[in-house]
Amino acid sequence: MSAEDGPPAGLGRWTGFLLAWVAGIAEQSYTQALAGIGLKPLQLGVLSLLLDGGPTVQARLSERLGVFKPVMVTLINELEAMGLVQRRPHPSDRRAVEVHLLGAGVERIEQAELVSERATAQFLTELTAQERQNFHELLAKLARRGTTSVPDEGTTS
Repeated sequence: MSAEDGPPAGLGRWTGFLLAWVAGIAEQSYTQALAGIGLKPLQLGVLSLLLDGGPTVQARLSERLGVFKPVMVTLINELEAMGLVQRRPHPSDRRAVEVHLLGAGVERIEQAELVSERATAQFLTELTAQERQNFHELLAKLARRGTTSVPDEGTTS
């Protein structure tokens, strides 16, 4: 998949294909940008959830990010090894473990903010400022819908 070449001829007529194509390129670009500060996108997702919601049990983090529990265990292990989060016993449930954001994790989120802004600006250089804002709002609207249903036959785009 090459951003310079665009999608294969004939496939650009389908909105779904274009969306998948652009999402793949964006993911590669964003992953590379975050790698510069030692993070992966899902790791940043965990850190952000902890910043916004405070200490959280692993299962809830898994649900919120939409990843399987074993994947979440790996993510928490990696973040803990980097000194960004810490597991602690849940205060009222002996069986549960909470994940806490550490100061270094907050600092890494602050770095990620700057990296994200630069990466987004670079990726969206073809769009005007207003188009970027509209694009973000449309993506947020679609993300809130949160469905993975397949359209009925006969639906276009």
